[in-house]
Amino acid sequence: MKTILVYDRQGDTGTALTGLLKRLCPADRVYGFTGAEDILKYADGHLYQVVFVRLLNAGEELGLARSLTGMIPGVNLIFLSDDKESMADAIRLHASGYICLPLTEESVEYELGNLLYPVQSELPVISVRGEPSEVYIDGRPVHFAYRKTSELLVLLLQMKGAMLRTERMSDYLWEEDKPVEKSRSYLQNLRSDLIHTLSMYGLDGAVCHRRGKMWLDRDMFVEDMESETGRKQRI
Repeated sequence: MKTILVYDRQGDTGTALTGLLKRLCPADRVYGFTGAEDILKYADGHLYQVVFVRLLNAGEELGLARSLTGMIPGVNLIFLSDDKESMADAIRLHASGYICLPLTEESVEYELGNLLYPVQSELPVISVRGEPSEVYIDGRPVHFAYRKTSELLVLLLQMKGAMLRTERMSDYLWEEDKPVEKSRSYLQNLRSDLIHTLSMYGLDGAVCHRRGKMWLDRDMFVEDMESETGRKQRI
């Protein structure tokens, strides 16, 4: 599964392309944007592998493309234009492709089948490094609202999909430092932080919970853990 972004300030071509992509790539996430601020706001907190950008005022859209590649180096940029005037600029940006309008299904299929940068994994990769634990998703550092949220995630990863009871989570995170009532309340905050943060990386539904228990849906991601000796463990 990959995430595809479509930007068209005018909107008509972008709307048509978004619909075409959803039909051609039913397993992928496809999002369309008409405002530069909107796509940049989304890109700042999410992972994406392919971006289609329609060139109208080439200077503005090329600047937007530079910002998007700056957030995630190696993203596949595909430009759409009425002519070939900006093709040299696209090459300098190491674009994956260039489509001359009008849009055709064949041209889109060709570009998607010949991406410059490979999509490393169909599923997001959660990596844990260092001590204290630092969490990365597809190589990007993950910032939680609470310091102990990363510790909770590591504990759930170690469970390999098995259910974990609230009592064990509290014992692991605080040992005897917090009263039980306060730890349960704080644990709810950590759970909410974990669910919200992972959803920003395309992992909606990865955290499962029911009364007094929590676990991870391991079918939604790949784990890349680092052992205590510093050697990597693929789980």
